[in-house]
Amino acid sequence: MNLIQPNGQKLLKSNLIRAILLLTLTFAVPLGRLGVAQAVNNYEKRLFDAALAFTLYFEGGFSDHPADVGGRTYRGILQTEYNAYRARRGLPPLDVTQMSDTELLEIYQGYWDASQSAKMHPALAIVMFDTAVNFGIQNSITFLQQALGLPQTGVFDGLTIEALSRGNNKYTALQMVNERILYRYKRVQQNPSQMAFFHGWLSRDYSLWGYVEKIQN
Repeated sequence: MNLIQPNGQKLLKSNLIRAILLLTLTFAVPLGRLGVAQAVNNYEKRLFDAALAFTLYFEGGFSDHPADVGGRTYRGILQTEYNAYRARRGLPPLDVTQMSDTELLEIYQGYWDASQSAKMHPALAIVMFDTAVNFGIQNSITFLQQALGLPQTGVFDGLTIEALSRGNNKYTALQMVNERILYRYKRVQQNPSQMAFFHGWLSRDYSLWGYVEKIQN
């Protein structure tokens, strides 16, 4: 997958349409357990690529805004997060803008796995992944619990898993986006300095709504 940040709305539209098509393409499932496993892996990779295509559009550049508590951020990865990633591998700190595509994919794969997005309906998987990147793993689970009408524990407890088995669908995905939008309004009311990001946040949320709304149930 090309991780170079696209420029312009036309490229955004074409890349997002391409990612959606990745979810709707059919493929032959070979006979045998090995063939089925390969088919599942292929599907999960296409789903991850579709989710990543959306997220990287909105997380594609460098940011170090004084009002952003996250500080230096490149392609959605905080400098502190990148330092921790390299430290776990016995590597010295490096400026986040020097992060390689391989490192970026490994970090995002971590978000994908920790959020359990691969187990979800395609629309919900994409929303869950983007929410995990944008808000953190624990908060993404909280948004999911809100969408499912559950107590907000921030962990995949038994109640959440049971409710998700019934609500693993596009409706829950769209409800999660709605909860994100409501949170944005509360955020700027509580901290007016965050108004600097408000329109960008809403653009991301409404674009996400439109992105997953096109996915069939």
